[in-house]
Amino acid sequence: MIGRSLRVGLILAAIGLAACASRQPAPPKPARALRVAVPTSSPPYAFQQGSSGLEVDFARELAPALGRELVLVPVEFTDLISTLRRGQADVVMAGMTITPAREVQVAFSAPYLRSGLVAVMRREDAQRYKSAASVLGTRGGVGVVAGTTGERFVRERIRLGSISVYPTAGAAMGELRQGRIDLVVHDAPVGLWFVSRDEANLAALVAPLDDEQLGWAFRRDDDALRAEVDRVLARWRADGTRERIVGRWLPYWQRLESAERPR
Repeated sequence: MIGRSLRVGLILAAIGLAACASRQPAPPKPARALRVAVPTSSPPYAFQQGSSGLEVDFARELAPALGRELVLVPVEFTDLISTLRRGQADVVMAGMTITPAREVQVAFSAPYLRSGLVAVMRREDAQRYKSAASVLGTRGGVGVVAGTTGERFVRERIRLGSISVYPTAGAAMGELRQGRIDLVVHDAPVGLWFVSRDEANLAALVAPLDDEQLGWAFRRDDDALRAEVDRVLARWRADGTRERIVGRWLPYWQRLESAERPR
């Protein structure tokens, strides 16, 4: 009887331990990687399939700030929003201007940089283009990048010039250097970056032609992630992280943010 009682006691104890074990909370699932869509080649935002650049640096700081691993998703600029909406990325970080048309498709973070469009010209032509009025009144060739706010602005505001559309800013700047066009109108950070790398041949009208804000794009139903990112961005503004990263890549950025804009 003692042996039988002992066996019964051991069985009941084992059942009790198993029940206790089953009540232990499951270990938390690791946070899913943050998939960030960046442009394949749009300096200074991203270079060479997302290997480096302003947005790449932001992404590399954002993922750990959210407690997540980072996966970069290099995409052609014209495919960034569709990649996001298909669920192949969680956020687009691409120097994207916040516009009403884009807000129909995606939701944006709080702006992280005040920007605008600038006109870039050959240095020998700088005296011809000393004001926004001289740019808007040009009869020469104007280069723009397909699908950008620069293309829309030029089509709406430059009535007398001929418009040439290019797949990248680099291609447009190459045509400008060769004398095939007279101006390139594009996002200020990009235009000024190209000028800073080739000041012997290029110049810019630094005063922006319009007023734009850059933001990061999210799916419209992803409010939780967008709110998290906005909190991180607010902290970065307060502790100098934003200024440190922007200053690494963008010449004249402080002048750009403080510039008076056309009314």
